[in-house]
Amino acid sequence: MATLIFIPVILAVLYLMYVATPRYTAESRFTVRANDQQSHTQPNNITSLISTGSNASSSLVDGWAVNSFLGSRDAMHQLERIGLRRYLTNTTLDPMNNLMPEASDDALYDAYQSMVNVSYNMQEQVNLIKVHAFSPDDARAISVSLLKLAQQFVHNMDEEGIADALKVSQQAVTLAEQQARRALEDLAIWRIRNGNIDPAADAAMQLTQLGQLEGELNTARINLYKIQAMGNPAHPLMQATKIHISALQKRLTEIRQPQNGLGDTAVNQLKTYESLKNAQLFADANLATTRQNYHQAYISTLRLHRYLSIIVRPEPGDRPTSPNVPLLLLEAFILGLLLAFLYRILTGIYSALRYG
Repeated sequence: MATLIFIPVILAVLYLMYVATPRYTAESRFTVRANDQQSHTQPNNITSLISTGSNASSSLVDGWAVNSFLGSRDAMHQLERIGLRRYLTNTTLDPMNNLMPEASDDALYDAYQSMVNVSYNMQEQVNLIKVHAFSPDDARAISVSLLKLAQQFVHNMDEEGIADALKVSQQAVTLAEQQARRALEDLAIWRIRNGNIDPAADAAMQLTQLGQLEGELNTARINLYKIQAMGNPAHPLMQATKIHISALQKRLTEIRQPQNGLGDTAVNQLKTYESLKNAQLFADANLATTRQNYHQAYISTLRLHRYLSIIVRPEPGDRPTSPNVPLLLLEAFILGLLLAFLYRILTGIYSALRYG
């Protein structure tokens, strides 16, 4: 019975001395957070509470997403850039860790799952990464690489979320820019074709001239009436005043002719110009509004900005965490007791059958 008790213990000791491969564990903890500006500025507002709850739900989903990614084949393949296969490969006799260098992708993934344990605490919203490797440096290297992968994954997820949120606003800004550019080009083409920069200013200037000429014409007519009232047909100013009045009337006719509203006149040109000018002003105002809306949407999406906050960095100890020597010896001793107990029962039954 003593032999049965100590045989499992001796086998366990031989396994620990010559077969078992020690493993070192590195733990790291991090959490995925999102900016919550509103909750800091308005802590007592109902909207702030709703926003905080929304961000908490978002962090919960993001934490699960990161946890799922780190345990996937995608993460394993990305870690192969740092030589993951070299870290997981072991040529010892330990059947539990015997991964050969030429192992298949499935075998490598099985080894990856056995050596990398990723979990997520829903209550605290904290991700935990436990890496078991054949040396402290290997455990630290794999853990650091996993943290970098998690940071890059959160960054990519954040960029995609912001891009989706701003997609409609960006399209509106692009369309408004095209409309503003087209309206400005139409106005420039009209000015080049008609050789006129601002017909509205020309019309205002012509109206001013008309007012001045009409004032001079009225003054000249009054002077003519005064001369005629003297009853002297040979008055020296009579002919000069008539010539002045005729010149003013001719000039007024020349100025009014382009504004009579017939054909390609100043009135029609002004109408076309004002239409193009109004379209250009409307396009500029629409562009300014869409840009302002885009800026507001961008500020709103800043609350969606996610970041990975590292709580505990991987620092493996100098002592191996696996195999657990006291636990293994205790299990071997219990197994020996069970074997001895079973042997005692079987011998008792045999004796009873033989001598009973």
